[in-house]
Amino acid sequence: MNIPGRTCPMDYGIDIQTFSDTAADIKTDALYVVGGLYGNLQALEKILSMAYEEKVKPIIVFNGDIHWFDKNINDFKKIEKIVLRHLPLLGNVEAELVRNNDINAGCGCAYPSCVDDDTVRRSNLIHSDLKKILSLCPSLIQTIKRRKKAVVASVKNKRVAITHGDETSLAGWKCSAESLKDGERQREICLRLLKSNIDIFACTHTCSPAAFAKNGKCVINNGSSGMPNFKKGLYGLLTSISENPHVEAVYRVVIDDLYIEALPILYDTAAFLSWFDNIWPIGSPASISYRNRIVNGTELSVKDAIIEGFYIV
Repeated sequence: MNIPGRTCPMDYGIDIQTFSDTAADIKTDALYVVGGLYGNLQALEKILSMAYEEKVKPIIVFNGDIHWFDKNINDFKKIEKIVLRHLPLLGNVEAELVRNNDINAGCGCAYPSCVDDDTVRRSNLIHSDLKKILSLCPSLIQTIKRRKKAVVASVKNKRVAITHGDETSLAGWKCSAESLKDGERQREICLRLLKSNIDIFACTHTCSPAAFAKNGKCVINNGSSGMPNFKKGLYGLLTSISENPHVEAVYRVVIDDLYIEALPILYDTAAFLSWFDNIWPIGSPASISYRNRIVNGTELSVKDAIIEGFYIV
C-alpha cells in the first residue's frame, strides 16, 4: 500500500547504465546545476545574472523541483518560460504534477522516517494545490512530461552525472549528508561512479546540502537553490563546475584543475518573502513548513555540509 509522501514510486528508478553512454554526453566548458528552486523567481533571476557575469558562459541544468511555492499559474508559467531556454529535468514534484493516474504517491518526496508525519501531510497539501492549477494547462503538462530523469555532462573531459535524487531513484535519499557519512555508502557510491565512468555526481532532493570527494570521485548535493541552507546567510546554493574558481564560492574541491563549487545565490529575500506571504499566508501549509527557514535560515553550519574532501573557501 502506498503512503502519500512516503512511498517512492516504482517508475522513479534510474538505470545506472544510463550514465555509461558517453555518446549522449552534453559537452560544455562550464556547468551550473540548479536544484530545488521551489518556484523562487527572485533566485532564478539572480542565477541568470550570475551566469551572465561568467567569463565562460555555463550550461544551466535545472535538476528538478523547479516548482513548489508557485501555485499562481502566471508565476508558474513565467518560471517555465525561463527554464525552457536551458535544460530542465524532472524532479519528484514535476513527476507527480504530470502523472495521469493517481497512485497515492502524494508529493513524491519519499520522505524517510526521520521526517515527521505533519511535515509530510503539509507537503502533500502543497503539492495538491500546485497540481490543481497545472490541470488548467494541458500543454504545460505535456511539456514537462517530456523531461528526462537524468543527463550526463562532460566538462573538460570530466563526466558529470546529474539527476534529482540519488543514482538509483528520482526521489532517493542516499546522497543526503547523513547517508554519505556512512563508510559503506561511500564505498558504494564511489564504486558505482567508477563502473559508470562518472567523475562527479550532482544532485539535490534532500533539501539540505552535502559534499563528499575521495579518490578522484565527487558527490555534490546543493540542498536548495530557492531557500536558505545554513544558519548564517539567507542564500540558496547552486553547483558550479568550471576551470575558473569563484571568489564567492562557499566551499569547493579541485579535481585535475576543475573547480567543483557550491555558489551562493544571493537573491532578494525581502521581495521573495513578500511574494511568498501573498501566495501562502500565515497558517497555510507552506508557511508553517518553510517561512521560518526563509526568514531565519536553518540550524546547519557550512561545516555540516562537508563530509570529506571539500574545503570552505
